[in-house]
Amino acid sequence: MKKEKGKTLVIGAVKGLVSESEKVQEHFSRFDPEVIALSVSKEGLQAMAEYLRSDNEDDAGSDNVEEEYYVQALKKFGDVSKPPPCFVKAWELGLEKDIPTMAVDLDDEEFTDIYCHHVTGVEWLKQPSKQRSLARKKFKSKTAEEFVIEWDQFINDSKAMRSIESSRVSKITREVNELSKKYDRIMLVVDYERADEVKQSLLSSGCGLVND
Repeated sequence: MKKEKGKTLVIGAVKGLVSESEKVQEHFSRFDPEVIALSVSKEGLQAMAEYLRSDNEDDAGSDNVEEEYYVQALKKFGDVSKPPPCFVKAWELGLEKDIPTMAVDLDDEEFTDIYCHHVTGVEWLKQPSKQRSLARKKFKSKTAEEFVIEWDQFINDSKAMRSIESSRVSKITREVNELSKKYDRIMLVVDYERADEVKQSLLSSGCGLVND
């Protein structure tokens, strides 16, 4: 891949799938970025870094019921690990090459504010029913990429949840554009199911992209 000045390489990765670390490694080697951006919160990046520095050999536990179902369903397509290997590999490459790794997603406070603004009490009360539906859900996907899109459509099917995801895309776009003022080559690792939206948002904002 030819290096291009002032451009962003967007890597859509399936969160949790161990084999995605190879994709990140390959793109990193070809693109040779000056900065790495991850679609995680600053708190999430800090927690991941602390966990990895602790040399803990066990996977980090699931944060909620939905994540447990996600992991079990994703195992159909390969080994699964937490923290997500796509982000772990990017962080490790940044350390190895002395390249800064930045969190560009909503931070915890921003997410809470947006969640409270969009999610009504009625929707919140529907969550147990949603979890029961998830337990019975039969995913028809043939690949990991198809699965995460199908999962996203099921989990984020309400107007409120779609609004939250749109806010994530907007935040990522703003942060990457800020990075582009300082760095010529940005490698962004983002959830596969959000990658196309992020690419379109970046292009609309005037940010140049590199074809992967």
